[in-house]
Amino acid sequence: MPGLEEFLKKNPEVQPSLQKYLQSLSAEDRCTVFKSAQNVCFEPALHFAQLTSSSPMTIKPLPDLGGRVLNICGYPDKGQQSVQDEAFNLGKKLLEEGKVAALIMAGGQATRLGASVPKGVFPINFGERAGCLLEILIRRVHNKGHNIPIIILLSPATEQATKDHLREKSYFGYPNELIFYCTQDHYPAFSADGKILLAKPLEVFSAPNGNAGFLRAMMNAKLLKTLSARGVEFLHIVGVDNPLIPLCDELTVGFAKLRSLDILNRVIPCQSGKKEGIVGVRSITQEWQAPLVPRDLLDLQLPDQAPSVLEYSELPSDYSYASQYANIMNHVLSLAYLERVAGYMEKLDVEVVPYHIAIKSGSIYDYENKTNITLSIPSVYKIEHFIFDIFHFCPLERFGIIISDRATDFSPIKNAVGEDSVESARQAYHSSVKAV
Repeated sequence: MPGLEEFLKKNPEVQPSLQKYLQSLSAEDRCTVFKSAQNVCFEPALHFAQLTSSSPMTIKPLPDLGGRVLNICGYPDKGQQSVQDEAFNLGKKLLEEGKVAALIMAGGQATRLGASVPKGVFPINFGERAGCLLEILIRRVHNKGHNIPIIILLSPATEQATKDHLREKSYFGYPNELIFYCTQDHYPAFSADGKILLAKPLEVFSAPNGNAGFLRAMMNAKLLKTLSARGVEFLHIVGVDNPLIPLCDELTVGFAKLRSLDILNRVIPCQSGKKEGIVGVRSITQEWQAPLVPRDLLDLQLPDQAPSVLEYSELPSDYSYASQYANIMNHVLSLAYLERVAGYMEKLDVEVVPYHIAIKSGSIYDYENKTNITLSIPSVYKIEHFIFDIFHFCPLERFGIIISDRATDFSPIKNAVGEDSVESARQAYHSSVKAV
């Protein structure tokens, strides 16, 4: 991936204001700016106007998936119990044979918790063997087997501190040769007119490229090839912030195998008043899915109805949440499916997922007027990819869900106090029956 210096040399006509500012700096200061932009992909700077334009989108509730739905809320009937037993036994065999790997998304920091450490190693102290979120999840995997590769997705901001913490804690007893790391890329932040922003006089303003960045990060670290060589068939992907989440559990991975699924999404019933993404379908075009791919190269073989997650912000105000299911970042994807999507990315040399824009507040350095500015009105444009955009290559016939209980599966840590806090998660954790 070319850095900022190479990008500007290759595209001398772009970002004239930034080019002028950089020329005004000493060689040493310019070098500092360039170093601040390591792991930053500048490709969106060439297409900013295109990426910020909206296009029509048809969204619908999830249709009946038939036998590709497993509801484990409450007591199962005889038929459901039989399916659960078969899936559990199949999953147990997969785990014993090393055909399942875990991926923990741990690129976020604990800023909203009032700390400057990675969220995955933030001290939550839920118990003797539950000092931090990564400890809980790694021990949960260890409880399921001793031959399960664990991939930890990091960001430049969390990479070193996370690695140091795991080393100091002896990887919580897990074989360190089974723990792999990959680091997601960043995108620069932009002004409304597409200018690359600086956070400080000598620092590019950048942000992680979103949770779909895991696939590019795995490709960069050659981890798809590593998993394939080990005979892995399924990758179980979770976020680090939920201490209740089942990870590499027999039922979930076994049901994916039993129904020959490329994607299994473990979900919970929607709760009234909660701003949550829900599982549904999209009718999408290739141009929307992969906006930077040249039109003459587009041949992505997208299904007419693609499984997805519908964001709260895109749902109409009168949308009915009855019998709908919330996404909780608990996904099982087949390695064959990930290799297929990665093949598109390698062939086309560009992302094949949409670029989503989030407009935020923040503090920037105005390099045109050489002054620091705090933007109270959201005007910092950040670009990211969502993991569920990777779902869009999957036909509904290869997609399934497991419906579970909120109380047993979901209590994320996002805030310092109140709802979704360390304390609320602590109570849920100790009320649950999770074995760690």
